[in-house]
Amino acid sequence: MHSTKLEPRTKILTMLIAGCLVILLDSPTALLVCFLSSLTLIALSRPTWRQIGLLCVFLFFTTWGLIYSQAIFYNEFPRTVLFTLIPPEFPLLGKMTGGIRVYREGLFHGIIQSFRFNTTLVIGCYIVWTTQPRDLLLALSQLRVPATLAFMVTTALHFVPVIANEASAVFRSQRLRGFRYLRRNLFATCRGVLNSFRPILAGNIRHATHLGESVESRGFSPETAAQRTSLRTLKMGVWDFSLLAVLGACLISIVGLKLLYFFYANGIYYASWLRDVYTFTREVL
Repeated sequence: MHSTKLEPRTKILTMLIAGCLVILLDSPTALLVCFLSSLTLIALSRPTWRQIGLLCVFLFFTTWGLIYSQAIFYNEFPRTVLFTLIPPEFPLLGKMTGGIRVYREGLFHGIIQSFRFNTTLVIGCYIVWTTQPRDLLLALSQLRVPATLAFMVTTALHFVPVIANEASAVFRSQRLRGFRYLRRNLFATCRGVLNSFRPILAGNIRHATHLGESVESRGFSPETAAQRTSLRTLKMGVWDFSLLAVLGACLISIVGLKLLYFFYANGIYYASWLRDVYTFTREVL
C-alpha cells in the first residue's frame, strides 16, 4: 500500500460524489473529464505495475462488455444498423430474435455508459489499493455507518487479495501438472476450470471459518458493535477539505443547472436572461 495525502473519509465521500455526478451528467465530454480525473487519483497514488495491469484488465472487459451489449440490445429510436450478426432468416435463432444487429447509436450509448461505470470502478480501486482495512473500518465508523455493515465491507475487501492469491496458487499448481487452459478441446478446458474452482472455494471457506472464529474469540457481536471504540482517530487536512469543497460545489452547481433546464424543458419556468445557462446545460452537461 502506498501512503497518500487523502484521508479515508475523503476517499469514500469522493466516490459517493463522483457516483452522483456520473448519474447527473449526460455529455460524453463531461463524463470523459470525470473518468480522466479518476485516473489522476490512481496516478498520484503511484500504483505498481501489477495494479496498473489489473486496472487495464478491469477497464478493458467492462468497456468491451458495455459497448458490445448496448450495441446489440439498443432499443431506442432512431437507430442505424452498422452490420448484421444473425439475419432474420437464419434458422431457429434468427426467427426467434428477429435478427441480431449492431447499431451505431448503441455503440455511442455504450461508450457513455462505460465512462459512468469506469469512473466509479477506478475510484473504488484507488480506495482499495491505498487504504488499509483498519483505516477504512475506522472511516466508515466515523461516517456513522452501522458498525456491522462497516465490518462486512472491510471484511469483503480483505478477502479480495486472499481470493486472488488462492486462485493464483491453484492455477500455478495446475500448470506445473501439465494442464493448459487454452487448448482446442473445449470440454477438457471447461473441466479443468471447474476442477480449479473446487480448491479455491474450499480454501475460501477455510479462511472464512478461521476469520469467524477469530472474530468471536475477540468478543465481536452485532449487538455490541456500535459500542466499540478505537484509540486511533482520523483527521482531515487542508487537501481533504479543499477537494471535498470543490466536489461539493460542482455537485450543487450541476444539480441547480439541471433543475433549471428541467423547468425550462417542461414549460414550468423560463427566463430569457438564462438562455446562456440553458444552452450550456444542454451542450456541456
